[in-house]
Amino acid sequence: MSWNQPITRGTKRDRPRPLAAIDGRVTFEAAVETWIAQHVMPGGRHYATTTQNVIRSNLLGSRLTGWRKGEDIETVDQWNADKAVKFMRWYQDEMHADADTVRKFRTQLRQFGRFCADKYGHADSIGPALDALRIAAGPTDPKDKLPALSKGESDLLLGTAPTTRDQLIVALLLYTGLRPSELVALEERHVDLARNPPVVVIEGSVHNPTRTKTEAGARTIPLNVGGHRKLTSLMRTHLTDPKRPRGAEYLLLSKRLDSQGNPERLTIGGLDLILARLEKATGIKCNAYRFRHTFCTRCADGGMAMTTLKQLLGHKTIEMVAYYYRGKTSQEVLEAATRIRF
Repeated sequence: MSWNQPITRGTKRDRPRPLAAIDGRVTFEAAVETWIAQHVMPGGRHYATTTQNVIRSNLLGSRLTGWRKGEDIETVDQWNADKAVKFMRWYQDEMHADADTVRKFRTQLRQFGRFCADKYGHADSIGPALDALRIAAGPTDPKDKLPALSKGESDLLLGTAPTTRDQLIVALLLYTGLRPSELVALEERHVDLARNPPVVVIEGSVHNPTRTKTEAGARTIPLNVGGHRKLTSLMRTHLTDPKRPRGAEYLLLSKRLDSQGNPERLTIGGLDLILARLEKATGIKCNAYRFRHTFCTRCADGGMAMTTLKQLLGHKTIEMVAYYYRGKTSQEVLEAATRIRF
């Protein structure tokens, strides 16, 4: 197939609603949705839409969902405070979540546990286990200390990814610097391979489908930053794969099926597991934000203006770009310096 041939897309499917019950037992998803809708904060206010989306992403569309699948937890009566603690330990120790994120997650699980105890009579949803959970005093995620990936490390990760989907994930992270929440929220309509250059449009994230994390709003990123063509090639191969369901809405799909037998959207938890397997296979420390650091560093070392890089990364300030820069006095830095003329 020629690179400039249009992609045939199927009919867009409606998003399936989660099951309300299994064998008469309330599903975990239904309980979370009920809690979000009914929770009243001090002062009589309900959760704002943004807060609802964040909680929904954490408890339903993020790492917790993948972990529950592994533990065979489908209904709310299978969930309790001890399970919550087991998840939190895995989340902090294995996924290297930072301390602030762990505390926020614990607060949400506490509130959800109290709701389950009051609403459904599950007394074991609450208890001292979550209160006694030790959380590291500082960030536990080593991503802030990891340098940018070298070209050899990047090539090895790309080459080791076992499927076209996983290769596309690595290439998107590496050559666009997307946030993980933006990556898994991508839909087919966000990709335009007919444009010159081919681009991906970032409109939102799993937390808020209509708005990105910063005030930058929607942004467009070319798929050939740095002169790389591999990302465009992988994107076309992925979208034209005969095994890909016609009419798939989301770009990246999970192996899990919904109640209608259709593949679900890849979650952030699923993304973490993919990268964890790559890390184990290659011995290279990698997470979504290390790829973002790498993208920022390579663009900066290549001489890209900070204002341009700020727009590509979706940052509000130049200071945030500087935070993501992981450069050293390396050969790349020396070569970038020699290209400057004044």
